Amino acid sequence: MPEGWTKGAVMALLSEIAPHIGLRPARLAVLNYIIGRTRASDWISPHREPVFFGAQDLAAVELGKTSRQLRTDEAALARLGLIVKRVAANGARFGRAGLGLILTPLIARLEEFIALRDRLRAERKHLRALRDLRSLRLRHMKRAISALPSSAIEDPEVADILASFASWPRSDKLSRLGLDRLTAHLKASSELCDRIDDWLKKHGLSSGEPAENFRPFTQNTKEEIQNVEEPSAVDNSTKREAFADNEAAPSPPCPAPRTLTPETLYDIAGDGLRMLLDARREQSRPLRDRDIIEAAWQLLPMLDIHPSVWFEGQSTLGDHGLALCLLLVDAGRDHPIYPVRNPGGLMREIIRRAKAGRLDVDASIAALQKRRNGVR
Repeated sequence: MPEGWTKGAVMALLSEIAPHIGLRPARLAVLNYIIGRTRASDWISPHREPVFFGAQDLAAVELGKTSRQLRTDEAALARLGLIVKRVAANGARFGRAGLGLILTPLIARLEEFIALRDRLRAERKHLRALRDLRSLRLRHMKRAISALPSSAIEDPEVADILASFASWPRSDKLSRLGLDRLTAHLKASSELCDRIDDWLKKHGLSSGEPAENFRPFTQNTKEEIQNVEEPSAVDNSTKREAFADNEAAPSPPCPAPRTLTPETLYDIAGDGLRMLLDARREQSRPLRDRDIIEAAWQLLPMLDIHPSVWFEGQSTLGDHGLALCLLLVDAGRDHPIYPVRNPGGLMREIIRRAKAGRLDVDASIAALQKRRNGVR
């Protein structure tokens, strides 16, 4: 087997990929029963092969099956290329004679199964990222709609935008769309966000106006804050789903000064965020507030920050505020005196300070602008 792999690891691997290799739950249970009753040392020895010698009648009883059902399952496992049946003419199995259910074919396919598992994990991760991106756009649309004047409903373009938005699939249905349909929906959702932004801009309005009562923030840029230890990140799917259920409510608006534009933020951003924004600037249109938010979201894995950090700060900072804080964290990595060495830990500390009302984003942005003006 590959280095470091054990019998238990093989069983866990099979449980993860079973539906994708034609292994139904009942037959997976049989296979795990067979594997579990082989010697662990036989799986890692280059001179022995793992063999199940147990009597079929006893195995059937322990599995809650008839002998005939178990024979059918064993034959199916052999057809799937997972075992080889090497038994006596009467079906008997003897350890001393090496007769039994041989699991060597399964070991021979481990590399194939590991590659399949990795591909499935990458696909799930990609789909989750697409769903999270749709969540950002859903909240953006909610913010933009809340900024519409009551008279806007009379405008045919607004009516069409609202009708298109009403047709968006629910968040809990996105995973059933499949990659192609979800990708197409994301393209359409981006275009709809642009349409409502254009309408608001045309009428002198904005979906990202800062709230007058947004709490002040204070950010300490001393080195002890930059080097906060980051807690271990845990992918809490329950919290993620709960967040998705509540995502229809618009998040708090942007706490940035009104004089800050997306282009201004681009000019003071760090290399990571600027790289992501460069790709959006190539679309031959001005940068939008939404570009800053979505680029900041894409920046999370680049900074090794778990998505749970974004969800943790959502109720306090909103998408706009989180984007600004990530901009500050990313830009802080090239600080000449106190470079940020632990972006995830610093973001969690920023969120804690935001919840306590001890963060001033305006002052931090101003300090960053001053530093950039001295460097660039």
